[in-house]
Amino acid sequence: MGGIAGEQTVGELLALATRRLAEARIPSPSDEARLLMAEVLGVSSAWIIAHPEARPPTDRARLYLDYLSRRCAHEPFAYIVGHKEFYGLDLEVTPSVLIPRPETELLVDHALDAATRLRALKARPLVAVDLGTGSGAIAIALASRRPDLRVIAVDSSRDALELAARNAAIHRVADRIDLRQGDLMAPVTERIDLLVANLPYIPTGELEHLMPDVREYEPREALDGGPSGTDIIRRALRESEGRMDAPAFLLFEIGFTQGLRLSREARRLHPGASVRVFRDYAGFERVLSIELQ
Repeated sequence: MGGIAGEQTVGELLALATRRLAEARIPSPSDEARLLMAEVLGVSSAWIIAHPEARPPTDRARLYLDYLSRRCAHEPFAYIVGHKEFYGLDLEVTPSVLIPRPETELLVDHALDAATRLRALKARPLVAVDLGTGSGAIAIALASRRPDLRVIAVDSSRDALELAARNAAIHRVADRIDLRQGDLMAPVTERIDLLVANLPYIPTGELEHLMPDVREYEPREALDGGPSGTDIIRRALRESEGRMDAPAFLLFEIGFTQGLRLSREARRLHPGASVRVFRDYAGFERVLSIELQ
């Protein structure tokens, strides 16, 4: 690796970073130290492991130490480096949006399966709505894999929609995602075949007990689900009444204790619907599925 040699080698910087991250109680400190180094140098983790004797250029070493200080203060890794991988897509993220989580990929799996089933029943392109789109992660994942979907992506935050627009352009699906600003279903006038939503579902009283990475950095409005944690999801369920073009699906990411309550609400609002709760790979309730016949 060329450039001006710094005073410390990759191995020495990694040892320093691992120690400081451990002292800050960052999980998996050695892995985080290596990932930060790979990001700063623009190389793979395997290269980092194989070249502990390399001396990063001075500007890169300084950037690494800056990133390290920010991570030790519990700033999320994704905000530091400015991007996050989700469903095979590299997405720009900023502190204006929730960081896409791996568990939300299960919601996308179910949405894609629902789209396949609905397309077989309807001889026309489908209309899907992504409520609370944030970075655009769900909408872009759906549009990337289902060119026959017209996706309406809604968020109340202008900053979030501008970010989603950039991500959609990068992944060349901007022409198939209609970004709209507003509260839940308010900006949507169309009949809908598929509704997908990762809305806030953490009870207000539990926010102060979250990890500092989440509590102190991620937008509260993307986390706070009201006193019960289900307030916003239940409002979205109510607003979806009479808006779906059956057969249709509604899919929500939920908290791990919310399945029973939300299933009852879904059956009350959508009598005759097939309502199921799917668990994630850790065994936690994760997706509420409502199939309208």
